[in-house]
Amino acid sequence: MNPILLTKDEERPFLRLDLDQAAALEAGEMFLAGAEAFVRGVEQVVTFDPGYKLHDDECFEIHDFPINDDLIGFCRQPLAAERVEAADFASLPINGIVGYDFSAGQRKLIFQNFDSRRVLIPGRRFALLPMADASTFRQLTRPVLLLDANITAVWDNGVLKFKSFHLAKQLFDLSAYFTEATDEQIAQFTSHSRLCCADSVRFTNACTTWSRTKIALILRGGILDRTTGDIIRDAA
Repeated sequence: MNPILLTKDEERPFLRLDLDQAAALEAGEMFLAGAEAFVRGVEQVVTFDPGYKLHDDECFEIHDFPINDDLIGFCRQPLAAERVEAADFASLPINGIVGYDFSAGQRKLIFQNFDSRRVLIPGRRFALLPMADASTFRQLTRPVLLLDANITAVWDNGVLKFKSFHLAKQLFDLSAYFTEATDEQIAQFTSHSRLCCADSVRFTNACTTWSRTKIALILRGGILDRTTGDIIRDAA
């Protein structure tokens, strides 16, 4: 398997990570094992609700979730994707790595998050590796990228499953699955016993799409019933 890198570069959103034969085999086994471990501990699947707090044995699910056709095509035929160079790692905004499984008629993409801490760049981080005698170490002189066994999400023939909303929203646009609070819901929010709003009409008129979405999430999750306004303010 030659994994596909997801980047925030609009001109190079998908790049192929070329691995030698042994590394490609190991990467493939790691992604498939990670996907199996991801679903193994799930006892209950919950339709995605951003206001719901999952239990340890639950995961979110979205049916008919759209995935970029180019990404699917590159995962099916990795050699069609542009190859990333080691020199790119210093500036390339990588935010995800994708494994895949198209065997036996499957269409499965396996996602893991990625951040700059998993790229070791000489001069930025001091990394050591052993020399031939295994007791003397030398400094890293070339960029190194670290793959992880932890899986953020699995897309299986149109069905997306994930356990962390926070991590998933870094890889996928989930905005279409949010709802905005109505004027009636905003009135419910401002009249809550743990809040004090001097002018609810003015507050309602000032609410944007973003704030209405946040209010809807707060109401749906019952946050105000469990948390004080001061705690929410400090966290924000």
